[in-house]
Amino acid sequence: MIAACNCDWGCPCNFNQKPTKGFCDGVYAANITNGRCGNLDLSELKWAWAGLWPGAIHEGRGTGKIWIDEKASIEQRTSLVSILTGEYGGTPWSILGPTVDTWLDPTFVPFEWIFNGTKSGYRAGGEARAELDWMRNPVTGAEASAQIILPDGLVCKQLNVTATKVFSVFTKGLKFAAPGKYGFYTTVDHGN
Repeated sequence: MIAACNCDWGCPCNFNQKPTKGFCDGVYAANITNGRCGNLDLSELKWAWAGLWPGAIHEGRGTGKIWIDEKASIEQRTSLVSILTGEYGGTPWSILGPTVDTWLDPTFVPFEWIFNGTKSGYRAGGEARAELDWMRNPVTGAEASAQIILPDGLVCKQLNVTATKVFSVFTKGLKFAAPGKYGFYTTVDHGN
């Protein structure tokens, strides 16, 4: 998983605090290395899930959008949308999905995906993208790394914290950009 938002590095939301700027613009993206929905294989499909909230995520009133790999069949597309909107239960989507009041239509796009530590990134068509980069010491410019361990984490248990070199969403109904802000990469095991 690769994620990014408009918060400062570390994101206070990870610690049950308000977002850095009081509102949240964020995207989770993933490459399913091995996954199923019932008997339907979802392996090797990619997706991105974006949300914009006027306050903290848990306060709701969000606008959301999902991008799914154009290689997905109709059945795979339907299943992924149902999973990612929380319809099928399971953490974290059954908790995050209901915070979105307005779902924009899902889009099926070509995906570029690089999962390479601090140099990870993705591009979901021409509408959503992120490129991670090292956090940098503001005095020396030296590369800095950090991990956050969340034993009861909602999305994941361990985050490898980065900065974003590029982070933007530009689609009808959802527009934001926050380069130089918070990002992370991790592996996850989600289910219901």
